Amino acid sequence: MDEDNIIERLESENQLDHFMVRANQILYFSLRDFLPHVFVSDPDIQEYAVKPLLEKAGPLDDIYVSLRLIYALGQMRREVYADIFSFIQFSEYLHSRAQTMPFNHDMVYDFINNLRTITETDFSVRAVNEMRFSDFDIYSHDRCIALIKTCLSLAVMTIVKELDPART
Repeated sequence: MDEDNIIERLESENQLDHFMVRANQILYFSLRDFLPHVFVSDPDIQEYAVKPLLEKAGPLDDIYVSLRLIYALGQMRREVYADIFSFIQFSEYLHSRAQTMPFNHDMVYDFINNLRTITETDFSVRAVNEMRFSDFDIYSHDRCIALIKTCLSLAVMTIVKELDPART
């Protein structure tokens, strides 16, 4: 999936819980695309051992198992592992709530600041933090939401780039 497609899919989501579900789908499919590349590239091994592991309802058809396996094999940086895990857990938390959470909720700001693949040196994180602690009258609600979505989208794209098989 290319960057434009990722941005388009994420930007189309207007609720935080839907955005996080979409982000997790993108991360899951990136993990699934990356998984075959962590194994031996012998065609027979790929066909008879790896392919059955990745099939629907196979042992690696679980984001937690796939994520841990890639990390355990040393094919993923700790920061990427932690961020994917954070995306999964935050999405599960949002799903468990009775009420929807707005994009500009304090927990979202904390979530962004705890991501390790993007840091406070990144423009979008600095901008989100400046917006959070400034007089809100300066910013429109739509601008605030757009900036938060951009920051979260940047984190997803950074993770997806880390899971590019061409990188290994």
